[in-house]
Amino acid sequence: MNWQMVITRNRDALQRIVALLFAMARIVESGTAALTSPASGRGGPQDRRGAVTLPRHLYTAIMLILRPAESAIRRLILIAAQGLALKPRASRPMPTDLPAFSAAGAQKTPAFCLFDPLKHFDHEDFDHSIDAIPTNSFSSSYDEDSTAAPQRVPSQDEPIDAASLFLRLRALRHALSDLPRQARRLARWQQRRDVLLQRKDQFRPIRISPFRPGPPPGYRKRTLHAVDDILRDCHYFAREAMNAPNSS
Repeated sequence: MNWQMVITRNRDALQRIVALLFAMARIVESGTAALTSPASGRGGPQDRRGAVTLPRHLYTAIMLILRPAESAIRRLILIAAQGLALKPRASRPMPTDLPAFSAAGAQKTPAFCLFDPLKHFDHEDFDHSIDAIPTNSFSSSYDEDSTAAPQRVPSQDEPIDAASLFLRLRALRHALSDLPRQARRLARWQQRRDVLLQRKDQFRPIRISPFRPGPPPGYRKRTLHAVDDILRDCHYFAREAMNAPNSS
């Protein structure tokens, strides 16, 4: 299997996806993130409290592409990490002249998360049986004289806090621009995992795979965007790489 061809093809496609996401968010990185309003043409990403925001419809559209793009890059990193030989790190003394804190206002690109978010099941929702529900709850809920306030339908132009979304976009672009470094990060994790699995001491739960069982996050059966086909391709070849004879 020509893994380098798989990596190059999907990396180039994902770079176009990331460029599209930044264009959708209309980010101008000049120290701070700026958003250009399509109506006024002026930069205005911050509300009166100084929070970075996006309109709800734009935030939703970006998230529909961002989640499968993140999953695809995780699988591309795993393909690049297969068979990677790591050199032992030399121990170095901790420097003593480091500042106690970072400079105020300095923006750091967060590390890209190499692991799929796990599915969480809240068991507390299932601890209460139906017998605990009052017998007259159904009749009172649909009483014609009910004075319950109608639920507010959110506006599509309502501003949404997008600070975490911008950080995820920056981490995504940074990881894609330096796949070998991300592959070394994952290979080091795999190395630590193997050491823990070989220990004979008391068992403690650890993560075995960077992927969660079942379909990857952001997977859709019906193709809505080009990123869906990229995710399917990366997921297939990542599974092939994990089952390869020379996989670590």
